[in-house]
Amino acid sequence: MGVDATLAIPPELPMPLPPPPPPAILLLAGADLWTSQGFRQGQAVVIEKGQIRAVGPVESLARTHPRAQRVDLPGGSLLPGFIEGHAHVASLGARSGQVDLAGLESLPEVLGQIRGWSEAHPEGWLRGRGWDQNLWPAKTFPRALDLDALTGTRPALLKRVDGHAAWVNTAALAIAGIGPQTPDPEGGRILKDAHGRPTGILLDAAMDLVTSHLPPDTDAELESRIEAGLRSLRAEGFTTVADMGVDGRALAAYRRLASAGTLPIRVFAYLAHDHDLMLKELKRARPKRLSFLQVQGVKFFLDGALGSRGARLLAPYSDEPGTLGLWVADPARIALDAAITLRSGYQPAIHAIGDAANHAALDLLAEAMKKGKSALPPRIEHAQIVTAEDAARFGKQGVVASVQPIHCTSDHSWTPERLGPARLDEAFPWRRFVNGGAVLAFGSDAPVEDANPFLGLAAAETRQDAQGDPPGGFLPDQRLSRTEAIRAYTSGNATALGRSRELGVIQKGAVADLLWVQVPLADISPEALRKVRPGRLWVNGVEASLAH
Repeated sequence: MGVDATLAIPPELPMPLPPPPPPAILLLAGADLWTSQGFRQGQAVVIEKGQIRAVGPVESLARTHPRAQRVDLPGGSLLPGFIEGHAHVASLGARSGQVDLAGLESLPEVLGQIRGWSEAHPEGWLRGRGWDQNLWPAKTFPRALDLDALTGTRPALLKRVDGHAAWVNTAALAIAGIGPQTPDPEGGRILKDAHGRPTGILLDAAMDLVTSHLPPDTDAELESRIEAGLRSLRAEGFTTVADMGVDGRALAAYRRLASAGTLPIRVFAYLAHDHDLMLKELKRARPKRLSFLQVQGVKFFLDGALGSRGARLLAPYSDEPGTLGLWVADPARIALDAAITLRSGYQPAIHAIGDAANHAALDLLAEAMKKGKSALPPRIEHAQIVTAEDAARFGKQGVVASVQPIHCTSDHSWTPERLGPARLDEAFPWRRFVNGGAVLAFGSDAPVEDANPFLGLAAAETRQDAQGDPPGGFLPDQRLSRTEAIRAYTSGNATALGRSRELGVIQKGAVADLLWVQVPLADISPEALRKVRPGRLWVNGVEASLAH
C-alpha cells in the first residue's frame, strides 16, 4: 500500500519574522547641559540602548550620528535624573488611603479634617499621617480623648509628620492592652498624664504595640502601594530612589514587580533591621551590574526624631530638661550588625538625628570598618544635630552624610527651643560636611516631607521656608551653592550608592536617565526654583510619563 502523500509532506514552518528595527538613537539638543562644574551651553547628548553614547557640541554629534533622531529642546536645562537619597516608598504610595494632616495649624483644624475623612471612609481602622503639634498655638501633644468623640469604638492611629510618634484613641489603646501599668518598651515611650494614664501618644518603638494589631496588606495591595509611590517620585523628576527600611514582604513584592518589568524607576533597597532577614539576604553576592532593583544595604535606627523629643542628645533638651531622648536600639547591637553588613559587601545606613546618636554612629562605624570594609561607604541618615568635631569626622572616616534639606526649613521655628542657644549651631551643618570632604547625598524622607527636589534645592541654598523665614536663612553660614545642591541630588547620591560612573552624571557610558526642565536652572531665583516642574524625563533611554 502506498504512503499517503499528504502525510509525507512535513507541516509548513512559519515564515521567520523580520528582524526588529534597530533601537532608536536620540540626539537631545537645545538645552543647557549639566556637568560637574555646572551648566554648559551648546552641548548635546546621544542616547542609544539605554546608555549615553556621546556628549559634545551639537553639530559635531549630528555629523557623527547621522541616524539619530534629533530632539530639539526649547531651551531650559538638561540634567541627570534626580536620585531620591532617602524615602519610604510604600508609605508614600499609601497616602491616598489615609487622612492627610500635614500643614494644619491648629488642633480644631486637624480634628475637622479627621471628621470629614472618617465620614467619607467609615470602615476599618482610621489611619492618617502628618500632624505636627509644633505648628499649633499651644505646641502640646494631642490626646486620645481628643479623638474619642469623633471615633467612638473605631480604632484610630495617626502618625506624626516625622513618623516617630503616633496619636491613638482609647479604642486602639484597649486593643493593644496599653494601660497605666504598661511599661515603656525598649526604644520607645508611652506618654502618661500626671495620674499615670496613657495620653494616647506613643513614641518610636512604643508605636509597635498598636501597629502590630493593624490588618496586614495583601500582596496585591502592597505591590500597588509600591508602584504608586514610585510613580509619584517619577512625576517629581526622580529616576532612582533609595528605599529605606524594606521588610521581607516588601522586598518580595519588589522582586515580583522587577520580574514583571513594571518598576517605573530604579530602586536601591535598604533592608529593615531584621537580623534574620539581614543574614539571609547578605549571603547573596551583591550584583555588580546595575539593574532596576538591587538590595543595597541595611537601615539601622539609633534614635528618634527631634520634633517628638526622641532624638538622642548629649545634654538634656532645653525645653524638657528631664530627657535626653531615646536610644531606639542598643548601639552595641547595631555595631555588631553594621560590621556584618560591611564584611558582606553591603552598606550600613544608620538613622542618627541627635548629637549623641551621631557621635555613637561615627564611633561604631569606625570600629566596624576595622573589622572589614565594603566597596560601599557607610552612611548616616539625617545627621541633623552634629557637633563641629563630629561633622569633621564624616569626611575623615569616609562616611556619607545623607541629609534632607527640607527638614531644616520645616523645623527651623522650633529647633532653637529644643536645643537652646549654646548648641544651636550644631543644627543641619551642611557646609561643615562639605568643607570636611564628606560625600553629601540629598533626599526628602518622603512621605515625611514633600519629595519635590526643587523645594529641596531651594532649602539647601537659602535655609529659608517658602515664606522667606527666617530672614537671611537659618544659620546661613551653612548654606550651599546651587551647584553643590544639584550635585548632592545627582552625583553625590550616585557616589553614595557606589555607582558614580553610571548614575547621576551625563557622560559617555552612563545610563540614559535624564531630566529636562523648561527653565535655565543656573539663573533663576530661589523663589522661581520652588515653582519649577519637570518637563520631560527619560528612564533608561525611554521617555517616561510624568503622570502619577
